[in-house]
Amino acid sequence: MADRNQGSTTAPGDKPVRDRKRDARLVLTGIVSVLLVWFALGNLQQVEIHFWLATSRASLISVIVISGVLGAAIGALSFRRRKHRSS
Repeated sequence: MADRNQGSTTAPGDKPVRDRKRDARLVLTGIVSVLLVWFALGNLQQVEIHFWLATSRASLISVIVISGVLGAAIGALSFRRRKHRSS
């Protein structure tokens, strides 16, 4: 049967060493998650979206998220193309 603490540097009965970077990352992730949920719940109202030929309605948070994802994708493609050109 395999030992669950295999590779551990502590002796049996000793307290495990805390990883401060990992703990800080977990706390930061929790804070960012709470802020994102708070932001989403504050932007649930419906807005009109005018396209060239049509008009539609959607929640404001979905418009913000879709715009952010499209912007990140365009930025990533632009960066990749620029990097490819320089090599």
